Amino acid sequence: MSENTVKLEISFQSLLEAISSLEISERYKIWEFLEAELFQKEEDSPEDIAEIEAARADYNAGDYTTFDRYMAERANKSI
Repeated sequence: MSENTVKLEISFQSLLEAISSLEISERYKIWEFLEAELFQKEEDSPEDIAEIEAARADYNAGDYTTFDRYMAERANKSI
């Protein structure tokens, strides 16, 4: 079976603008694709994968602290 391909030249800035216009679910698909491409050579242990998935689930559930909030809380603790 022959495969038809098309190669496009698009500026990086145009690519960023196109991505920013996508729905969040589409952006997540791109993120997952990039992670698979960038980290495919790394062999994560099942424990590592479980930890990453748990961290993503926490983030998606809103269970995280921003850096600014962390720094403010840290400053309050040292007072």
